[in-house]
Amino acid sequence: MPLRAAFPVHLTALAALGILAGCSSPRQPATAAVKLVADPSLLSIAEQAKPGMLGAAVLNLRTQRSSSVNGDVPMPMQSVFKLPLSIYVMHLAEQGKFSLDEKVTLTRSDLSIFYSPITDAFDTRQVYTVRDLVLASVTDSDNTAADWLLERVGGPKALTQFFQNRGFRRFRVDRFEHELQPESVGLPLNSGRMPNADAYRRYRSEVPVKVRKAGMQRYLSDPRDRMSANDAVRMLAMLDAGELLNLAHTEELMNALLETGSGPNRLRGGVPGGALVYHKTGSSADVEALNGATNDIGIIALPDGTRLAVAAFLSGSSLPAKDRERLLARVAGFATRPHPDM
Repeated sequence: MPLRAAFPVHLTALAALGILAGCSSPRQPATAAVKLVADPSLLSIAEQAKPGMLGAAVLNLRTQRSSSVNGDVPMPMQSVFKLPLSIYVMHLAEQGKFSLDEKVTLTRSDLSIFYSPITDAFDTRQVYTVRDLVLASVTDSDNTAADWLLERVGGPKALTQFFQNRGFRRFRVDRFEHELQPESVGLPLNSGRMPNADAYRRYRSEVPVKVRKAGMQRYLSDPRDRMSANDAVRMLAMLDAGELLNLAHTEELMNALLETGSGPNRLRGGVPGGALVYHKTGSSADVEALNGATNDIGIIALPDGTRLAVAAFLSGSSLPAKDRERLLARVAGFATRPHPDM
């Protein structure tokens, strides 16, 4: 699985110098963020999310000033967790625990549902490198790749501990995708190992709506597998500043984030022309118009050199998908407008 985009040269060169793109001042430590009261515009977006909850945060990576709404509330991550997972995998590779070029032969017992192009292609391909699985997890949001990587690094507890030890107290991963996805809609855990997406969809459709809705309600009140918007933007800031990975791995991971194809109408839908969005989405199923999570987090690089870390987590919404995505796009629009105090 080749790297599908060239990392912008100006970002690579400036990262080596520790200087923000388009800015002559050195990077500030990512831990120096100053929390501000949420801007009225951001509060208005959150109001429109009700009765669902929007947790959103914006951090200017030059000034280190931020604004958030429900920013410290742990929100369901869904596939957003694959970004911190990939950071941890690359960190362990830097520590010599294994090589990203290590070859992996997947078996049927490794396959996860749903969503997984690797599962769908299993009959024709079983061999990947660890790097292939990292890129598939980030860019394609592949659940088989994520579950294999999570097992390889010691499971959810090891991943959680790595980030909590670095101050991310509102971040936790508790389940593999093959456990979380069926459980969130009231299905038995073993259904997450079904042979393909069509089989999973058929099985899910046969489960009574009442059972699936109860599963979704449990998921929405479950404290597991969550992250706050403020923790998300600080993680993005630390990644951008080279505080989590070396330059080569930061560049490689940012390439993958730039190529994320999902959620084109979320953060990417609210940025001005010429902006680049390095992002990771997360999405859950709907049960009777109740959505568990519609998320997007990422770095927005504006043409003038401004760089912003933005996180938007929308949970428990009954809005149609296009309206949920429009709310996330509005968060990006808010982030990219000039703000005198940011």
